[in-house]
Amino acid sequence: MPYPPPTPEAIAAEADRLRDRYEAFMRANGQEPDPDQLREWAAENLRERIILETDAKAKGQTVEELMRAIAAEAPAPTVDDARARFKADPARYVAPERVHARHIVIHRDRATDPARAVADLLNLRARILSGELSWEDAVAQVSSCPGNDDLGFFPRGAMVQAFEDAAFAAPEGSVTDVVATEFGWHLINVLAHLPEEPMLFEEAKDAILAELREEAERAALEAYVDARKS
Repeated sequence: MPYPPPTPEAIAAEADRLRDRYEAFMRANGQEPDPDQLREWAAENLRERIILETDAKAKGQTVEELMRAIAAEAPAPTVDDARARFKADPARYVAPERVHARHIVIHRDRATDPARAVADLLNLRARILSGELSWEDAVAQVSSCPGNDDLGFFPRGAMVQAFEDAAFAAPEGSVTDVVATEFGWHLINVLAHLPEEPMLFEEAKDAILAELREEAERAALEAYVDARKS
């Protein structure tokens, strides 16, 4: 099937769209951006898009449907494939530092007086630490999220910065001072710290299978387009 070539105007527009990403990529790899290379990348992008749009239309499909059909033809990775990838570079698969924490929160939209909310949490903290009040009773009485106080284990980057900083800095078993975030005011009870540590294969398996599947689908799409170009 003949495919129409991209027009110079379309190539110029595509180069403009790609320019920032292209220049950042080149500089991150220690290379100077090359306008001729950028135009070639833009033209190649358009040629691939034209192939997919033309074939999809001929099949009565959208481009997304055609791409899904091509990806479905890719061989599914096996557990043995995943194990081989893991054995080839086990140091790549590392569980990050994590904290297991739970919290009591007064949401900002529930607090008519922020100073009172902070004072109430400080009083609550004192009663918890003295043993006068259990954590569970404190959650039930005060928290805006009484059924969702246990956050489980989470790595850095999973929570807003102020919450994360307080949780990772607090020792196991402690209850922090009041922590203010964009969501409200919190008391954080840190239950456990886990350091960064190598993952077992069973822990990494699902992520590796997903990675291999994505690679296979991308290779199938590239092979399809390359075959049409030739």
